[in-house]
Amino acid sequence: MKTWTTHDLIRQSMIAAIYVVLVYVFSFASFGLVQFRLAEILMIFVFFDKKSIVGLTIGCLIANWVGGALVVDIFVGSLATLIGGYLMWQFRKWPILALLFPVISNGIIVGLILTYAYVLAPLYISIPSVMLGEFAVLYVIGLPIYLILRKNKGFLEFFQ
Repeated sequence: MKTWTTHDLIRQSMIAAIYVVLVYVFSFASFGLVQFRLAEILMIFVFFDKKSIVGLTIGCLIANWVGGALVVDIFVGSLATLIGGYLMWQFRKWPILALLFPVISNGIIVGLILTYAYVLAPLYISIPSVMLGEFAVLYVIGLPIYLILRKNKGFLEFFQ
């Protein structure tokens, strides 16, 4: 594995900061039973650089903390981002399939948290509702953006 450079640290800090800002600005849709967390669009960065998993996970952790989430949600909820990002990277050659991993990891993990920590709804409601929001963000918005950005030379230079 390549060593981390100052450029890598700055890039991951930027990704984390953008994630937090997006969650904060759209907080009305980022928390609760149906989570339409627009910040999850940034998951497409994993296709361009494996190190983006770090910025995304830290961003999720900070956003959950600032958003007033329970401690279990701050850490275990962020673990869902880490798992989804890692599996996305493993399947990056098949973007349509790869995007399913954050949908599944967030659906199951955050669904469990919403049911057992927040007692918002039974699992048969919480898991599908989280998955639906994640699916909408990643496939309806994220996938088209990824397909455009992968051909943009200026954007690709950001990850070099």
